[in-house]
Parts: sequence; C-alpha cells; structure tokens
Amino acid sequence: MEFKYGKRSPKNAPAISLSSIISTIVIPTQEDYLSQLSGSWDMLGNDQYGDCVAVTWANVRRFMVGGQSYPSLDDVIKLYKTQNPNFPSDDNGMDIQTCLEYLIHNGGPDGIFPVAFAKVNHADLQEVQQALAIFGYIWTGINVLAVNETEFDQGQPWNYVNNSPSVGGHSVISGGYDSGYVDFITWAQETKFTDDYWKYEVDEAWVVIWPEHFSHAPFLNGVDQAALADYYQHLTGNPLPLPNPTPTPIPVPTPGAAPFLGCDPYVAAQIERVANKHNVTTSSWMNKHFTTYFRDSAGWKN
Repeated sequence: MEFKYGKRSPKNAPAISLSSIISTIVIPTQEDYLSQLSGSWDMLGNDQYGDCVAVTWANVRRFMVGGQSYPSLDDVIKLYKTQNPNFPSDDNGMDIQTCLEYLIHNGGPDGIFPVAFAKVNHADLQEVQQALAIFGYIWTGINVLAVNETEFDQGQPWNYVNNSPSVGGHSVISGGYDSGYVDFITWAQETKFTDDYWKYEVDEAWVVIWPEHFSHAPFLNGVDQAALADYYQHLTGNPLPLPNPTPTPIPVPTPGAAPFLGCDPYVAAQIERVANKHNVTTSSWMNKHFTTYFRDSAGWKN
C-alpha cells in the first residue's frame, strides 16, 4: 500500500498539562481499550491524502461512542480543509494543536464540541499509562521511520532503529499497553509501538475531554475537575464549558414490578399474593395497612 503522512511539527503553544489535573490512580498492568471495537477501522483517505490528523479525530470519536457511529470520509475532509482550504490542491497536513483549538471553538463535523484538551508528557511512560487508564486513548503525534513501513506490512510492532531514515510525521490514536508496548491504530489496522520507539519517535501526545467522559467512572475518579476548571480559566480567560447534565429518567413501572420504588421483589410478591387473596389491588391493600400502621404507632389521625 501507499503510505501518506501529514502531521506537521508541534507548534508547542501553551496548553493545560495533564499532570496538573489528574489524581493518583491505580494503573492496570495492561489494557487494550481499542479491542472493544473489534477492529473495522476505516482508512478515511489516508492512503491518498495527508489527512492523518483528521482521521485521528474520526477514530477518537468512534472510540468515544463505543462504535455506535463513525465519521465519514466527507467529515474527515471537512475538518482537513480547516488547514487546507483549497484541498485537494492543498494537501499539506495539519498541526494537531491547531486542530484541537479549532474543535474547541467550532466543534467537529459531527456537531460535538470538546470540553477541553490537555498535553501528556510523552517522555513519562507512567503518565502515558495514567492517561490511557483515565481517558482510554491518547491522540499521538509521531515520526515514522522507513523501517516502520516494513514492520507495518509484516504485521510487526514498530521499533526504533537508529540508522533508519525518517519518512514523515503522522497522527494516530493510541489505546492500550502491556509490558514493553503501546497499542495504536494506523492505516485502518491495530498494531503496537515498542517502548523504545515511543521514547525516541513520539513527539507529542494529547487527551481531549469530550462530553461523554463526564459519564465515565475512570475519568470522574481520575481527573480533578476543580483543577481542570482553574487551569482552563487561567489559560483561556473563560470558564470551563461543562456539558449540561443529562436528566435522570424516571423509571416506568412494569407489570410485576415492585409496588413502590425500593421495595424488595420478594416483599412485592408477598403483597401482591395477599392482595389477590382478598380480591383488592396492591395499592388498596397497602393504603389500608399503612393507614393502620401510622394510626397505631404514631397516633396519626385522619
């Protein structure tokens, strides 16, 4: 296959540092968060264009909704054109941080606005694993070596080889790790980086905080939201745009359900049995017996 590259060099503008907003957590010894999607990743034009940054956005959004939706090639090109307005004559790649800033202010082609983003210290493998454990993924910027193209074709993990020339900058979603490796998706396939590759050829790493994160326990337990809000306001001058909470739906009783919320199913069954024996509804039976209870135990009067 033909390999296309399109990640520009990091611009290193000020950004929230992940280490300043995360709590101490227990890091699993290994995880593969990407496996929940059972493959089926799309190329989304990255064998024709240098749109890997926009493809990473699409892969991240697919990950965040558990594969329920997947941005299309048209969506990817729409985002790609924010830095290549005359595409396809412009096909000059993208800067990741500029893309993240655009998404914050304008939302993505799917209409979803990120809440914030933070920079991961990619040189600290413990922080990398913390980020993966809390967020499930890392938006990763890398330099690809010529040997890595061969490794990809052969289904091998990507390793650092000192004398292999660089062939281009690339953007991928990383989503798991085990001893000595980090899992990632590129060109519609899942593969791995060795720790040596990560050490020498990863040049930027980000987590984007999406509205979906606010219903994920690892995020809620791992991120100090007060610190996040403080750092966001200090950096941007604006309050953190927290998503509106989703109202908790009121349960609708079903046939055979407990006659009141919180009632033990066994107790409910006994109430229904006794009510049926006396040819009354469960509500009538409960009203009668609760009235008697309150009258006798608390001096309650009609």
